[in-house]
Amino acid sequence: MGKEKIVLVGNGQHARVVLYNLKMQGLYDVACFTTHDSELVGSVYEGYEIGGTDADIDMLREKYHTNKFFIAFGDMKKRKKVYEYYVSKGWEAVNIIHPDAVVSDEALLGKGVLIECGCLITPNPVIGNNVVVNTGSQVNHDNIIEDHVYIASGVILSGGVTIRENTLLDDGVIVTLGHTVEKNCLIGAGAVVTKDIPENVIAYGSPAKMIRDNDY
Repeated sequence: MGKEKIVLVGNGQHARVVLYNLKMQGLYDVACFTTHDSELVGSVYEGYEIGGTDADIDMLREKYHTNKFFIAFGDMKKRKKVYEYYVSKGWEAVNIIHPDAVVSDEALLGKGVLIECGCLITPNPVIGNNVVVNTGSQVNHDNIIEDHVYIASGVILSGGVTIRENTLLDDGVIVTLGHTVEKNCLIGAGAVVTKDIPENVIAYGSPAKMIRDNDY
């Protein structure tokens, strides 16, 4: 029996990363990619057909005989909306976990989660839906990572950290023990979060300071 096929939503640079991790995991085959640009439909991306746009998802389900999908783009302004649209249409997100990631059996994972090579997920974190944990990042014990969070490369989340929904932690961010980053935030590369960050802000620096409102 062949592997189950999934639709990868998006066809940009992040899609290549998703495709690499999917191939290394070895559980699924790609049915097709989707695109926001209707002129690209029918062309080939990374050896696979671009099958349609998000408006074509009913057709895609029938053509490729699957309702499995994965969000394969990184744009934080769109990830939540598109994910929820697919789910509302009866599609099911899968998880993609690189075999060289270390993920505790006690970690609770949602759906549509990407955990890349070299990541460490220690006991008892809760990771929500449509979350990306990029290469070499650490999600430590008793963390709560809500839905639609994007964790870039080399991020370290100490124990008891909470990251609220629709937040981006850029490369190399450190969130120290027990602190919370509220929803709709962007924490700039290399920032060290040593106190709670309120919602809807951009913050960076060491220690991280609020710079301005976030326009999500």
